[in-house]
Amino acid sequence: MYTRLTRLAIFAVADLAVILVALATPGSAVSFAFLAIASVAIYVRVGPYQADLALHASLYGDERRRWRIALYVVPWAMALYWHRFVRR
Repeated sequence: MYTRLTRLAIFAVADLAVILVALATPGSAVSFAFLAIASVAIYVRVGPYQADLALHASLYGDERRRWRIALYVVPWAMALYWHRFVRR
């Protein structure tokens, strides 16, 4: 599970980079396509992190709830969650 979550965290950062590049070059159909693909791909990868979050022993009610909201609202928080809790 550790290697899978690590890989997903790397993809989350890469998707963020793709989205930032797409936003930096507005008006291009290619940038819109990159933006759409990266946005959909990142939301598909949230599931394993939600499962790890549900089973994480050191997180309690409110903190777990905040992380769940953060992962849905800002999916690139996967990299931060990995850095704080998975990487240990």
